[in-house]
Amino acid sequence: MFTLRLRVSLASRVWAALAAGIVVSAPNITFGQSHLPPCAPEVVWTNCQGIDTFPNGGKYDGEWIANLPNGQGTFTFPGGYKYVGELKDGKYHGQGTFTFGNGDMYVGEFKDGKENGQGTYTSANRHKYVGEFKDGKENGQGTFTFADGDTYVGTFKDDKKDGQGTYTFADGNKYVGEFKDGKYNGQSTFTFADGQKYVGAFKDGKYHGQGTFTFANGNIYVGDWKEGKYDGRGTLYAADGSIKQSGIWKDNIFVQALVPQ
Repeated sequence: MFTLRLRVSLASRVWAALAAGIVVSAPNITFGQSHLPPCAPEVVWTNCQGIDTFPNGGKYDGEWIANLPNGQGTFTFPGGYKYVGELKDGKYHGQGTFTFGNGDMYVGEFKDGKENGQGTYTSANRHKYVGEFKDGKENGQGTFTFADGDTYVGTFKDDKKDGQGTYTFADGNKYVGEFKDGKYNGQSTFTFADGQKYVGAFKDGKYHGQGTFTFANGNIYVGDWKEGKYDGRGTLYAADGSIKQSGIWKDNIFVQALVPQ
């Protein structure tokens, strides 16, 4: 299971480290593209455009209000990090693109320096998330496509699959149902590419509780499960509907037949 951890929360820390080093008096001002007039040295920079550099090598080129980056601008950070987009009171705010030093990229909405709203995060190793963000994490509805071809479409909470969703494997297997903390949990259906199917309860990624498993040969088990195994009361039916075994199971082993009442 892959989760994009190195995201704009890191970008926020990079920005925080550089923000303390903003110096608005710039003896050698240069200017980028903006409809605003150039900022003048030795005055409060407001409603103007200018470039400022930081002692640790960072640079901001863009629009200013009250000595803070506001409007359109570009931050360039040591290590290949770069932000291009909208800013408010010195923070990423609005539409923007953040490129990481390792090649990862986030394109979308920001609020108070973090991803918030709709966005796309593409990692250098070809994983991709498209959907909702909140406070710098995957939160809400989204689609996560893995480099190996697996795809998850559904609800996220704090960077994990959580709620209703569908996970489709590259090999044709599919899980449809509930997730919690990134694992299968709750009432769901797992369909295998070879035709086998489980319908029932899951817990922590395993069959757990009441469930029905249909085998490729037509046999069906209906009953209790524990941590992915037959455990408790259950009945194994043959493909023709006749009962093969009915009673008590333990760790996939039939241990006791039950006499019909």
